[in-house]
Formats: sequence, structure tokens, C-alpha cells
Amino acid sequence: MLMERVMQGRRGFISLLFLMLCLLLPWSGSDARTEDDHGTIKIGGTGGAYGVMTQVAAAFQKRCPRVRVEFSPSLGSTGGIKAVLAGVLDLGLSARPLTEEERRQGAVAVEYGRTPLILVTSHKGTAINFTLKQIASFYSGEINSYPDGAPIRLILRPMTESDTAFLLSLSPEMAAAVRTAQARDGMVIVLTDRDNANTLEKITGAMGWMTLAQLISEKRPLTPVAIHNVRPGLDTLSSGAYPYYKTFSVVTGASPTQEVKSFMEFLTSSAGREILLQNGLLVDHQEP
Repeated sequence: MLMERVMQGRRGFISLLFLMLCLLLPWSGSDARTEDDHGTIKIGGTGGAYGVMTQVAAAFQKRCPRVRVEFSPSLGSTGGIKAVLAGVLDLGLSARPLTEEERRQGAVAVEYGRTPLILVTSHKGTAINFTLKQIASFYSGEINSYPDGAPIRLILRPMTESDTAFLLSLSPEMAAAVRTAQARDGMVIVLTDRDNANTLEKITGAMGWMTLAQLISEKRPLTPVAIHNVRPGLDTLSSGAYPYYKTFSVVTGASPTQEVKSFMEFLTSSAGREILLQNGLLVDHQEP
């Protein structure tokens, strides 16, 4: 009981400290900064992170109503990082590590969570479980139907996209199968995370890859596929039983504004972490 009271008091102190920080942020138009960028955090990057981050932003703005958060159209990880370095965005959302050149130019990345990278389907048949060998057979064209006989429609991403790079890394057999699928006529190839999710929903029997975070945060009516009898989830990711995941990071320039620092503090606070967990992101760090 004593420990619980101590923890409640500690959380209350942290919340009060955070509220005081928000109240110290200046009102829009009260200093020499322009109206367009004053009190505003501009965010953009990989589309797969938008669903979760918009929820984080909404909760942050309830605590810091003086700060406005704006999202650009989806730019991809590289586009978001480039926009931050160019001063167009304050925060980039990335699903890949920074390159040495990006670090040299002043980019700083802070990881905020890992989420399972999952095979999903729009097929509404019985529970589906595949081995990696079977999945490779779908891409090579050796198998083109679900166990109940319904046709499989693979949804592909470009060869330069990180999800495709993940498939290529699984095994030589999978890499060869993916390259075969990319070369086949009539295959559906989509560019962005949002287009990928929309296409998977619309096409009967569609199958492709996305993150659990996007599935949950965007409330997508798609079914995750178990691999080698292991269900993708935060519990199986944490235990190591499910080894496939993406790591999301927020990227800033070398000198982020006070508003950005406040947003990042909220993102890593207990309230921010709870939003991440509810939306399929495993948070490894602990609040100091």
C-alpha cells in the first residue's frame, strides 16, 4: 500500500511538472516568430505510423492546447527525414535507422516502439496458419489458393520498400520467390502504407504485409495470419516467439524547438506509452 501511494505521488508530480512545462510554452503570435510556425509542430514520414501518432498528438494537445500539431501527407521514412533536415518538418516518422549521412547532417532519431510485422488477409475463411516455406510458395506461384480453395491475391510493395527488404532477408528461398512475384504479369504493387492497407481491404482474397500498429490504430478489418503456429502479438513479440517486427522512431534536427521537446516528453511518458501499447507497439524503455 505504501509503495502504491509513493508511485501515485510520483506520477502526480510528473504530470504536474509536464503541465507546468506546457503552460510555459508561449501563446501563438506573442513573440517575433511567424504565425505559421509559432506554437506548431509539423509531423510527417512513414504512413504506417500516422494512425498511432495522430492519437498521441490528440492526447498531447489536450494537455498542451497552446500547441498545434499538423500532419503532412505521407512522405515515407526517407521523405520525412529529408523534410526535417530541410526545416520543412519538425518531426519525422521513420521505420528505418538513420544513415550515416543523415546523422552527419544533424538528424537525431529516438525509437519509441516495436510492432509486429504481420501477414494479413481479407479472406474470411477458417483460422489460417502458414509456414515460411508455404508463404514462399505463394510468392513463387507454386501455391495460389487458401486451404479452402479460395484464390490468393498477393499485394506487393516496390523492391526498394522496407517491407520487401524484410522479405528478401528471411531466406534465399523467400528472396527468390519475391523476385519471381515482382516479375510476374498482373501483380498488384502499391507504393504507400495507406494504399497497401486500402488495397488489402478491397480485393477479395488479398494477402500482404503490414504492421500490427497500423492494423489496430486504423481499425482495419483484416485477419492476421499465424506463422509456424505462432500468433503475432505483443506477448509473442516480447517473448521472442514471434521474431518479425518493425521499429518506429521520431526524427528531429540537431536543435528541436521547445514544443517538439515537450511533445517527445509526452510520447515517452506513462500516458504516451499507454497509447502506444493499446495500438500494438511494444515499448522497451522505462520512464525515469
